[in-house]
Amino acid sequence: MISNNYVPEKINEYNVYLDGDKMIGIAASSDLPEVNMQTSTVSGVGINGEIDSPTIGQFESMEQEIQFNTLYSSAMDMLSPLSTVNLTFRAAQQVYDKNGGYAFKGLRIVEMGRVKSFKPGKIEKGESMEASITVELTYLLIEVDGQQLLEVDKLNGVYKVNGEDMLAGVNSLV
Repeated sequence: MISNNYVPEKINEYNVYLDGDKMIGIAASSDLPEVNMQTSTVSGVGINGEIDSPTIGQFESMEQEIQFNTLYSSAMDMLSPLSTVNLTFRAAQQVYDKNGGYAFKGLRIVEMGRVKSFKPGKIEKGESMEASITVELTYLLIEVDGQQLLEVDKLNGVYKVNGEDMLAGVNSLV
């Protein structure tokens, strides 16, 4: 857990790995996927209007877009429909220590899924191609300094927040 003495500031540096191999030539930033629970509308006697109620453990589509400066073999390695894409983002989060100085906290994000779309980009003299691959995620893990913050595994029925199993009550009944 990050101490109350730390003020989170920014990502100092990061790298992306495909199947454990460092990828070179990806764009300078990556937008991480949105995590949205599936909901249904609840209304009736005793409820003044409607409530969008989340279905615990059921999630909408999660997508990760990876942008590349140019096309090269690592980008193409993800295109095989016969294999799962296994991405790991590793970052150094810079935090200010209220007692003086700076510290760094490790951020690790693991994603797995299959390629959903491929955009070869553009060709322009002196510019990056802005190529991209979009992956439909079935697995997402977010950790800070080894502490698990979120784990969603759609294919294996796993949903954990801060290491706590959010589906324990459901699984004990089915």
